Amino acid sequence: MKRQTIWLLTMLSLVVVLSVYYVTTPDKMKTASFMNMPNNQANSLDSTPKDTNKTSKNDNGKETATTEDSTSEVFLKQRMEQEDQRSQLIEEYKTTVDSATASAEERSQAFTNMKELEKLTALESDVETMIKEAGYKDVLVRSNENEVNVAVKSTKHSKKEANDIIQMTRSVLGEKLVVVSFMTK
Repeated sequence: MKRQTIWLLTMLSLVVVLSVYYVTTPDKMKTASFMNMPNNQANSLDSTPKDTNKTSKNDNGKETATTEDSTSEVFLKQRMEQEDQRSQLIEEYKTTVDSATASAEERSQAFTNMKELEKLTALESDVETMIKEAGYKDVLVRSNENEVNVAVKSTKHSKKEANDIIQMTRSVLGEKLVVVSFMTK
């Protein structure tokens, strides 16, 4: 139980540090947020982002180049959103487990769900580490009951590499449908 508490505190600390980092970043970086991306990119990581270099005119009438969110920032934002959702679910499960009004069956189910969610998060992290160690720049793994979405930041992509990523993912997460997306940037 202590090991799980330490893990949870570490994850919560990471969320706090990343939140502070986001709050203290310059306004230029904040204006090009994930939500400002075109709908086809904001709703899914399955598409390769287009060139996000834009030109704008400054006060002197000269054109200047600005760069919107990079793939890593999109991955970071997605990770933080997923961590927030899962932290909220874990808190709900803990509340049920600690509740005096909940039945023993409800508490048992909440405890089981909490442990499964913590295990899934750890397995996703293991898959990300494996894929990064295979030479990819960044990876985002999101899993649900039936499917695993793997977004990979890479300059190279082929069917063989996608198959290798699928095999690595299945070796850890089991025989689920694996969707691999390559993102270049």
